[in-house]
Amino acid sequence: MKRQLFILISLLISVMSFSQESAVDPKAKALLEKAITTFESKKGVSADFTIKVENTRNEKQENYQGNVILKGEKFKLSLLDVDTYFDGKTQCVWMKKENEVTISNPEADDLKEINPILLMKSCKTDYKMRYLGLEKVGNKMMEKVELYPNDLGSKYSMITLFMSKDDLQLNTITLKGKNGIITYFQLNKVEYVKDLADDLFVFDVKKNPKVEVVDLR
Repeated sequence: MKRQLFILISLLISVMSFSQESAVDPKAKALLEKAITTFESKKGVSADFTIKVENTRNEKQENYQGNVILKGEKFKLSLLDVDTYFDGKTQCVWMKKENEVTISNPEADDLKEINPILLMKSCKTDYKMRYLGLEKVGNKMMEKVELYPNDLGSKYSMITLFMSKDDLQLNTITLKGKNGIITYFQLNKVEYVKDLADDLFVFDVKKNPKVEVVDLR
């Protein structure tokens, strides 16, 4: 599920249609870099979001509500009765119903599929991109950028980013998987929070003495 969370898409366009010279659209790259700079300038972010997962092969859809709190590379993700903590090195995944926490030191590729800012950073080097202009989403005008993986073996065929025209705040990420799964990640409410305590991103086993610990480090 996490492999699909923070990535989304709407159309399938062949990666091979891009020449080497047109692989990176300067306008798209500039917008992406500005969006990253804007995001990183904030001391902390709390965002409520909606995820829609659509299976185009059987026409089934699932919808989820969640929240993510970010401070640099640290984050706490709450989704489907599961809280995921990352303090910059160690990740703890607490499954509340099972009362079990799995502790690990995740790889960078795993983290960028959970933390949207890491995903956006990877897009600068791992994807071809092009700017598609302004598009109205709801009652707001959005800058639209499409990205295509350099790795033809990638499980995703395209990533689409929508960013607010006014402040380049990330609004929507869309990912289309080669397996027919399309995932839509929509930010519903974003708050910039100062002075987030570092222990917010750490699962405290001592405060949960009855939890079953699975340590994979």
